[in-house]
Amino acid sequence: MTNLKVIIRPVITEKSSSKTTEGKHVFEVQKSARKPAIKQAIEEIYGIKVTDIKTHIIPQKVRIFGRNRVLTKRPVTKRAIVSIEKGKTLDPFKIKQK
Repeated sequence: MTNLKVIIRPVITEKSSSKTTEGKHVFEVQKSARKPAIKQAIEEIYGIKVTDIKTHIIPQKVRIFGRNRVLTKRPVTKRAIVSIEKGKTLDPFKIKQK
């Protein structure tokens, strides 16, 4: 996998936004991605040193909506919580210029 394919998107929620003050950022990654590949991808894409990575898989969730009882399924995803060097900042929408 290339580095741009490992990281799918940054996760912007209220909980993940509160972690940015601690130097932790949350990204949705490929389900088959391992921690060394995630670390290398973040360091190449954003040009910042990664100190720690924690990953977890979000299970599928089935919900029933509406009067007609329509079933919808949330897909299985994998998230990585990436800790960066102390004192550094990371903007998840700006990548490093080559």
